[in-house]
Amino acid sequence: MKNILIICLLALLASSCGNGKPANEQKQFPKPGTVMATAKIPVVGDTLNNFMFSIKVVADSQVTQGTYDVDADFGPNFAEGQFTMPKGGEDFIPAVRKGDRPNTFIVGFKMPKDTTFYDYYEVAGSKGQTEMRYIKAYSFN
Repeated sequence: MKNILIICLLALLASSCGNGKPANEQKQFPKPGTVMATAKIPVVGDTLNNFMFSIKVVADSQVTQGTYDVDADFGPNFAEGQFTMPKGGEDFIPAVRKGDRPNTFIVGFKMPKDTTFYDYYEVAGSKGQTEMRYIKAYSFN
């Protein structure tokens, strides 16, 4: 009887030491082609043409690996880029905010049960080019 009680207690302890997620819970991913986030601002310094700078974050065909496409329009110019969410955060939902510098957007994410916006990827536009680059690195494994 004592051995059965010890086995039951060990089984209960082992099941409570997991990662807090049930074993059958799976990560949820958007369908490829789903627009996840958009943003649009007037181009700073353009008083003649009234150009807009806009970006769109779209779920890629490899979204289960955390890959997203970025489409950027700076006036009549179009640019495409791609980023992959951090390891262990493939199911985080990307979000966009205006950057601190003129004509920039920051793509980031919020973790479940956290309201903090984590900066991750920058998109900056100018007359001659659009730059896209990672600005921070994270790992959640």
